[in-house]
Amino acid sequence: MAAEEMLIVKKSYEFSKWLLQHTGKFPKSYRFSVAVRIESTILDFTELVAVANMHTNRLLLLRQADENLTRLRLLICLSHDMQFLNLKSYEYGSRQIAELGKMLGGWMKKTA
Repeated sequence: MAAEEMLIVKKSYEFSKWLLQHTGKFPKSYRFSVAVRIESTILDFTELVAVANMHTNRLLLLRQADENLTRLRLLICLSHDMQFLNLKSYEYGSRQIAELGKMLGGWMKKTA
């Protein structure tokens, strides 16, 4: 795995840990809806980018990862609007998602 691809895996892993710590603090009534979707989306993203380098048709996996980032953006925005995430956490999460998106986009361009 090239250094660039390892970096996106590392960053998504670290962001996953951060998100999991925050979703555990969501109100109980939303932990099994919004929180679970956020958790599964970021974990799926991390898995997709981790395995993408092992496949010859990695572009398909990278597109799926890109779809997950779109879902994650929406869920993070909803979490902030519902006041599950404060402004500081929302800004941090949004920056991390944007950075992962740029890294993923670069990898997709290089792969295509």
